[in-house]
Amino acid sequence: MSSTKILLVIGLIVFSFFIPSTIVYAQNASELEKKISEYQGKINDLQGQAKSLSSQIQVMDTQIKLTEYRIESTRNQMGELTKDISIASKKINNLEGSLDKVSEVLFKRIVTSYQLGGVQPLHVLFAANDADDYFKRVNYVKLVRAHDQTLLINTQQAKLDYQNQKDIFEVKKARVEALNKQLEGYTVQLDQQKVGKQDLLKTTKNSESEYQSRLADASKELRSIQKAAKVLISTEARRVAKGEQIGVMGNTGYSFGAHLHFGIYNAASLEQYSYYSGYENPLNHLEPKNVNWISGCSGDPSGIATSGSGSFSWPMSTDGLFISQASGITCYSSVYYKGNPHPALDMHNNSNSAVRAVEEGQAYFCRNCTGDGGNGVFLFHPNGKMSLYWHLQ
Repeated sequence: MSSTKILLVIGLIVFSFFIPSTIVYAQNASELEKKISEYQGKINDLQGQAKSLSSQIQVMDTQIKLTEYRIESTRNQMGELTKDISIASKKINNLEGSLDKVSEVLFKRIVTSYQLGGVQPLHVLFAANDADDYFKRVNYVKLVRAHDQTLLINTQQAKLDYQNQKDIFEVKKARVEALNKQLEGYTVQLDQQKVGKQDLLKTTKNSESEYQSRLADASKELRSIQKAAKVLISTEARRVAKGEQIGVMGNTGYSFGAHLHFGIYNAASLEQYSYYSGYENPLNHLEPKNVNWISGCSGDPSGIATSGSGSFSWPMSTDGLFISQASGITCYSSVYYKGNPHPALDMHNNSNSAVRAVEEGQAYFCRNCTGDGGNGVFLFHPNGKMSLYWHLQ
């Protein structure tokens, strides 16, 4: 184990403590664990209450505090591991020196023992000056061999101790690296939670009625799309070509403003479709294009970024296109989707509102098919995927 490697690990730990700290003052592990359990319980209690803007803000404040305590707990664990690693590294350095010395002595004794090993009792007898000298020589040979045996045992123990300390060091090092990643994750989560709270206050204008309206719209979207899938089962699909216009961006069934709710599902028929089941990140299927991200979530790109890694064309022109919400867990998930993921990309293009098929397939068109004003298209592709287009005019 080189001293350079040890210093790198300790450096990693020290560097981790310079991540901007949060205002938490619990001093020991047991206090922190109590706080974490306490705030987890508070979140569960608050989430069970009636949905209101004030209760949602309480939930978000509690989640922020919980994450701060988790960060502090992680820092404490890393601090303890720092001490353990420092002790282990010193032991390794000491054992390396001891092992080198013992090995050197053992090598010399092996040479001597080899030379003595060929000496037979008869040779000792003839070499002795008298009986007393004979017994002295015999005892000397016995002592040397006993010493060599002890030296061999000590060398084996030194090697075992050295390996044990190396194993301890590697375990501690791996734990530190895991905790460092955990700390980074909590730090990102904390940033997202703070941004989410600010976005909530901004988008609702701190108005209860505005919050309730948006909350109702989010629930309505889920019900509308799910109901449409069931209604359209009894209708005939129409074949559409890749790039064919299938609608125009709108805000039907929603009041967040005109945008396209675009999803990709692993579904081969309407019977298999479920809003939160089998969804996939559309960016894994759309071809790489430069688009403008304005979601405001800390985990997303900001501004123009190359997005997409698949072969499907984009459902809207990427010239002037804006992504307002990513797929999966976003900074809006806990606010409007009860913590569930957002199974689509939200996008809008005010200069070109045409919506086109990303790939050929069989399309089911909903024109207010459920009577709630929602319009959209379910498009099934030859590769077993389904693309969803919602909030069309």
